Amino acid sequence: MAEPQTQEDRIRLYTGDYCPYCRNVKKELDRLDLGYEEVYADADSREEVMRLSGQRAIPILTIGDDVLVDSTHIIRELRKRFAA
Repeated sequence: MAEPQTQEDRIRLYTGDYCPYCRNVKKELDRLDLGYEEVYADADSREEVMRLSGQRAIPILTIGDDVLVDSTHIIRELRKRFAA
């Protein structure tokens, strides 16, 4: 599994069980063979989602200090940064 370039580039996906947009982002992360931490935001992490993005919607992806929202934008950014 390919890892991000540095520890600061660690990927974290804030997701939920019943979120089809989250599943799309997970599929892209797997397709690109990227390691990531999955944080379930359905319950305890919703406040962290609000702090990161200013909204309650998921998915949210963080790459280091970068915060990405909206599955379409997340997938586009993943392809731009990590596709061979």
